[in-house]
Amino acid sequence: MIAPMEKLVVAGPRRLARELLAELQRAGVVHLDTLRLEELKAYEFSEEERQELRAWETIATDAEQSLVLLGLGAEPAKPATGDLETLRAELSPLKQKISALAAERERLEEELAFLRLYAKPVEVLADLAQGLDESRWLALLPVLIEKEALLEELQGALDEALPERYVLAHAPADGFLAATVVVLKKEVEVARAVLGKLGLAEFKLSGPYAGLTLRQAKMKVAERLKAAPSELEEVRSALMRLAREVAGKLRAIWTRARDELARLRALNELASGRFSLGLFGWVPVKAKARVEEALERLKDKVVYAFEPVDEHHEAARVPVTLENPPAIKPFEMLVTFLNTPKYGTWDPTWTLWLFFPLWFGMIVGDMGYALLFALGLRFLQGYVERGETLVVDFLGFRLSPQLLEQVVRILRPMIFWTVVFGALYGEFFGNFLEHLGIFYVPGHGEGGLLPILLPRTLSNTAGLLILVSILFGVFMVLFGLGVRAWLGYRHRHPRHFWEAVGYIGGLVGLIVLAYQSQTGAGGPLLSGLMWLGFAVLLLGAVLAKLPLMLAELPTQGGHMLSYVRIYAVGVTGAIMANLSTDLGFAIAGKLGLLGILFGLVVGLLVHGLVLTLTLIGHVLQPVRLIWVEFFTKFGFYDESGRPYRPFKSVRNDAGA
Repeated sequence: MIAPMEKLVVAGPRRLARELLAELQRAGVVHLDTLRLEELKAYEFSEEERQELRAWETIATDAEQSLVLLGLGAEPAKPATGDLETLRAELSPLKQKISALAAERERLEEELAFLRLYAKPVEVLADLAQGLDESRWLALLPVLIEKEALLEELQGALDEALPERYVLAHAPADGFLAATVVVLKKEVEVARAVLGKLGLAEFKLSGPYAGLTLRQAKMKVAERLKAAPSELEEVRSALMRLAREVAGKLRAIWTRARDELARLRALNELASGRFSLGLFGWVPVKAKARVEEALERLKDKVVYAFEPVDEHHEAARVPVTLENPPAIKPFEMLVTFLNTPKYGTWDPTWTLWLFFPLWFGMIVGDMGYALLFALGLRFLQGYVERGETLVVDFLGFRLSPQLLEQVVRILRPMIFWTVVFGALYGEFFGNFLEHLGIFYVPGHGEGGLLPILLPRTLSNTAGLLILVSILFGVFMVLFGLGVRAWLGYRHRHPRHFWEAVGYIGGLVGLIVLAYQSQTGAGGPLLSGLMWLGFAVLLLGAVLAKLPLMLAELPTQGGHMLSYVRIYAVGVTGAIMANLSTDLGFAIAGKLGLLGILFGLVVGLLVHGLVLTLTLIGHVLQPVRLIWVEFFTKFGFYDESGRPYRPFKSVRNDAGA
């Protein structure tokens, strides 16, 4: 449900602004809004406060950068104590030491990358040069060529520019062609011009290798290739030791700086006079006691009042937070991911809790796949228990333990329903248990131990499962329109009310018409109900002033039929799973004992491929039915609410 809110107004002396904000930040439940009054102007920072703001910004940035250089995240911790200067004095030497080690690490990593790329070319070039780059009379130009064709072009250009006055030598070197061009020193510029015309450049060493001859560079490269890895390992070890020693302190300083910054920036929301201030915010009704407890510490210094919200006139301003039981709570992120419901409307989270796992189980319906999902859940649960962040580098994901806990709680009912329907369908990695004689299909051989109650891949069961899927669609579409009618009546929007009522009537008439055409049933009761439904549709279209409702009725009916995908997507996956198992058993039957092992491996690999290719669809199809076919019925996307952003410590943001 959408949590009921109340307005909070606080007035007090300006000198207590920081103290007041500190108490409200500890409470962590007040959503601050900018307050502007004719009697009070916007809060103006003093020069001292501006300097303090900049100082805390610097501390927060330096602490966060230091943590990043240590390979750590800026995670909230218990805030550091002490004043601004004390924390700055503690942070400065840590930052300098970490920055120096990180710079040395970066230098060594770059040097090693250079050495590994060019060690062989330098060695080959030195062997080709034979010390001629140290000659008083000759000039030697080293070149690295990527394509052999360029070597022939170079030789031709040199023949034309310096006929019989150059020496060109070359040899392969780790993907390059290392070449040396030797000319008289007075003709070196001519040779360089030839290289330039062909898009070639003279190979020059930089950094500590600049100015060395090729022979000297070869010796130094070999020396550094031996020494640099151990030096890099020492620097990395020093950074790891330092990370263990100072991570807690850095995070504590970062947390304190972020909280101080939040309080200073929140001053912009206040209205103030020369000696007084005013503060305005929103508080969930259930959290009022926490605000009262916080303000109790400032009793006789500030005055405050709570006021009820007028949802008809203030709904667009009121921040929205959702309050649901623990089992439903994780599914809120599947709602707010798309849109925040407007205050005074309806929270559809419980529909996701009830139907998404159920339909997922109906679609997958395989006990073997449920076992794999359970193993995945246990893997994620390990991160939650250890309080670790799951990092998926190739996707760029960083999933916090708090988010993973919500994912785990969503997965549990999904796995439960997958097991339930797997048992009803008799599926364990497709028809694996049928091959073993544990399950059997009644009427198709009685050689098993347990009859399959709903063999969904057979045509005689398809009708029942399709009907169940369509009934889900009928319920969801009519329920969604019913919610729209209720909201329209509640908020005095007659157009929305009559549009929803008209569609409900029209769909009832359409359902009765379809039932009569499919079953041949008749009678005055059914005919009367059908015509009454169409009459309500016409009345709704007239009163809502939406004549296109008549043309849109088949589309609404199509949304009901869209729920057939619950059966269609599921039976497609089941057929593919059966084929995967059949393939494994076919191999096992051909090759004897070796075939059993080979067939098992092949079957599992194909099952893994099938599951990988279909899993995203198995998740998206049921949730799409709620997001699209259901949410659009009651206007979920028509209006957006303001997300509730309570003024709180950064520790509360992380669930600490």
